[in-house]
Amino acid sequence: MADGHDSGRGDADPLERYFRPRPGAHAAEDDGDIEGVTIDGMPAPRVPVESPRGPRRPGRGLSPRAATSARRQKRFLTLTGTASAFVLLTSGGAWAFQNYVTGMIDKVSVGGLGKGRDTPKGAMTILVAGVDRREGLTKEQQKAAKLGHEAGERSDTMMLVHVSRDHDSVSVVSLPRDSYVTIPGHGSNGSEGAKGTRVPARPGKLTWAYQFGGPDLTVSTVKQATGVSIDHYVEVNFYGFVHMVDAIGGVDVCTEQAVDDKKSGLKLPAGKSHVDGLKALAFARARYSLTGGSDLGRIDRQQQFMAAMMKQALSTKTLGDPVKSTKFLNASLKSLRVDEKLADNLPGLADQMKNLSTDDVTFAKVPLSNPAYNTVLWNAPSQQSTVQWDQHKARDLFTRLRRDQPLATESPKPSATPTKKAENELTVPPGDISVRVLNAIGTRGLATKAGGELRKAGFKVSVAPGVARRGQQTTQILYGPGREDSARTLAAAIPDAKRKKVSSLGSQVQVMVGADWDGADWAGVKEVEVKESPSATPTEGGSSIETGTATQKLCG
Repeated sequence: MADGHDSGRGDADPLERYFRPRPGAHAAEDDGDIEGVTIDGMPAPRVPVESPRGPRRPGRGLSPRAATSARRQKRFLTLTGTASAFVLLTSGGAWAFQNYVTGMIDKVSVGGLGKGRDTPKGAMTILVAGVDRREGLTKEQQKAAKLGHEAGERSDTMMLVHVSRDHDSVSVVSLPRDSYVTIPGHGSNGSEGAKGTRVPARPGKLTWAYQFGGPDLTVSTVKQATGVSIDHYVEVNFYGFVHMVDAIGGVDVCTEQAVDDKKSGLKLPAGKSHVDGLKALAFARARYSLTGGSDLGRIDRQQQFMAAMMKQALSTKTLGDPVKSTKFLNASLKSLRVDEKLADNLPGLADQMKNLSTDDVTFAKVPLSNPAYNTVLWNAPSQQSTVQWDQHKARDLFTRLRRDQPLATESPKPSATPTKKAENELTVPPGDISVRVLNAIGTRGLATKAGGELRKAGFKVSVAPGVARRGQQTTQILYGPGREDSARTLAAAIPDAKRKKVSSLGSQVQVMVGADWDGADWAGVKEVEVKESPSATPTEGGSSIETGTATQKLCG
């Protein structure tokens, strides 16, 4: 009976037929008669059972005092029994859940993990790697997921996830896979000469670290590049990721333009789409048809997808559905490979973080000096395209992560202002202003068009995928604390736009493109010139970090 397949095999247990309802059996009659035993389809006669004194009658009732005492004893036994059951169920349930999780999850031994000297007690940083592993997959599954057929394993996505000291907020920093880094010396795993041969430290792409040395080399490479100690390691298998999405019924994603990406297999219309696991994987990995081969647009989509998945996983539709929540838990556990210590602590950590919302998760990207740095690397005669970090800004980002400080901060104030500047004087040139452009009207491709015009005017532009909101008539410039000077320059380029300070934006500046951008009176983006002067406020790009909460990453 346990496996649910007895119906087609006959009676495996010869006694089981006595516990099955008889075909055509009737319920008890209203007068209380109970159907007796039947012999050859005919009911057997009822036989009254009498003692020598006649039919048995109810005995004499309890005295009032005895009845009260019996009720008290029953209440006491009920209360103590319930309390005992509660203690056993909660303590036993927690123990069972702990053992279930640690038994289900795949563990991996990783070297180089541990807290650094300036890491606050209670805070932790986790290196998360999205890994293309194909063991156990059929050819049909590999083909459906567009995983390719190259030998070996590789990490296609990498990020640092920092959990605050009180476990009430999370910062996620995405590391471009093609980042130009130094890969430390290591023993060859067979992909760089004979296995065991010592390989010296040399420059390369961050994604190579996993391919050449698995989790150990990946951890040491990230630690050296960022200066951040890594406490734990988590691997997410791409195909397991598909099952996680399907377990919660899919997620909503947005694209500014229609997508038809041959390499990832992604086909989506412009705007919002509800995608299943395979399409979600394609959305997170799509690259060439959306961003011209750049990793940066893909990072934006990965962050958007993570926010959408978090929202769906924490929704009452998932948590309130025991079947769906159990499927998601099982799919998650089967998709992960974690270091041994984290495996033991995972249930407790999950319980401490159960009240997190999308407002408590902040995403950031490593600041770049050159997103298309071409250089000759050791394994190819021709130049390869890599991503070069802005070392000064990246150092500020990783210092904040290491010290458990918020990533979204106000820009520094000027040390001195010898002369008072005019109210409308422009002090920050367009080239020092990073602008995120969002579609706030719903017209397809309008944010992309606006971003192109602003880029021609000299601004550093990134276009958010999808539609942030619909029906906004007037274009808005939104800016965080300390970015007034940047917003003033942007307003000079877009004279008809309205300016609004939004504290939750941190160091961001955004343009919410409204219907007036493409209207009959639209005059285009104006060129802006900023006269530099010794008394001007320093440019804000020096320490600004582009951040956004998971809530801000969600589709409108």
